[in-house]
Amino acid sequence: MFRIVKNIVIVLLMSNSVWAALFYVDPVKGSANNPGTIDKPWRTLQEMFSLKKTFDGGDTIYLREGYHGDVVIKGQNDNYVTIEAYKNEEPSVSRIRILEARFWHIKGLKISPEYAQPYKQHTLVDISENSSRIKIENCMLFSAKDSSGWSAEDWVKKSCFGIVTQGENISLVNNYLLNVDHGFLVIGKHSIVENNIIENFSGDGICALGNHGVYQYNVIKNCYKVDDNHDDGIQSWSVGDKGVGSGVVKDVLLNGNLIINHSDPNQKYKGTPQGIGCFDGFYEDWVITNNIVIVDHWHGITLGGARNCKIINNTVVDINEGTPGPPWIVIDKHKDGRESTNNIIRNNLAKTFPSKAGIGRMDHNMVITSYEVFFEDYSRLDLRLKKGSPACDAGSNEEITKSDFLRNNRVQDGKVDIGAIEYIPANR
Repeated sequence: MFRIVKNIVIVLLMSNSVWAALFYVDPVKGSANNPGTIDKPWRTLQEMFSLKKTFDGGDTIYLREGYHGDVVIKGQNDNYVTIEAYKNEEPSVSRIRILEARFWHIKGLKISPEYAQPYKQHTLVDISENSSRIKIENCMLFSAKDSSGWSAEDWVKKSCFGIVTQGENISLVNNYLLNVDHGFLVIGKHSIVENNIIENFSGDGICALGNHGVYQYNVIKNCYKVDDNHDDGIQSWSVGDKGVGSGVVKDVLLNGNLIINHSDPNQKYKGTPQGIGCFDGFYEDWVITNNIVIVDHWHGITLGGARNCKIINNTVVDINEGTPGPPWIVIDKHKDGRESTNNIIRNNLAKTFPSKAGIGRMDHNMVITSYEVFFEDYSRLDLRLKKGSPACDAGSNEEITKSDFLRNNRVQDGKVDIGAIEYIPANR
């Protein structure tokens, strides 16, 4: 009997794979009257959705080269339906709005208002709160490919929000965001933001506002100061019945992210962003680990109002020796005076640690006395520990992650270093 049931399950799994369909959309050769086959494709993605086509879980919609419009995605699927660039081709859209949708996977698209005329400033990808199980992967999103000629006013009037998501269970992975206002604004629960690059931003790189979120191995660099926004690499705030700062943001992981104030010292409108700035808690059960923060500000990593949070094995440095700065790692009271409790700050490297003892445990942190003494090449932002660095083997093994910033094993020869990157002699 067990063997029969097992065989039935295998057959059902195989049948789902066999019956998954392939569809094709081609702005050059397609027609709305076609059946969507490779020989007779539909015309554009925008038109396809306007015709209310339906799909089954496992189906793939291949997009051929060309412009596919201003796309609105609707449809509740029982498993993922993939919208994907056809091999070696670069389909483009001006924006994507995902409304009342479930189980859609979007891969390999170029998304920008530059593809449509006239140019309109808008959010590049907007995922509504009644959408879930959405994946955006390997896409390139940009306000403009080249912002080198932009004035400060151009930045204000032309830069777009990258991805705004209010839905739940959203995955944003391996995307490249260029010349944007805010990169990611994540409001919904259970989101994953991983391996993305945000290059050239005039607002915040990532706003992490939803509970149970994972933000890891993202690169956030080059802040443009063009308005009165308080720019951050990664920012969060809570919202409750009494507005901003009256709620709780729970269970968030910030792991292995790189935040760089600027990569070119001659950059126009060079900003001074805060690194990880979370000022309107409460923040509960956050883990902030293995991040590298390189900013020209006092706030390297700051939590204002925190309970049961862990800040472990991070490296925070100043991009120069002038003011503002140097950046610190700190847990402070909530703005309304409520105390932060039961937190851990451990194994971190920074210029200063001004947290008070009442916030919880603070141990095995190290003040950077000289960048040259600690790091391979601070002048080139190579923050690997050098041989003989005081941070080598000086950490605590308690509550650490398995991997470091470079995804190498955190424990080498049974001992843990202080900072984001573990020293490995074989790599030198």
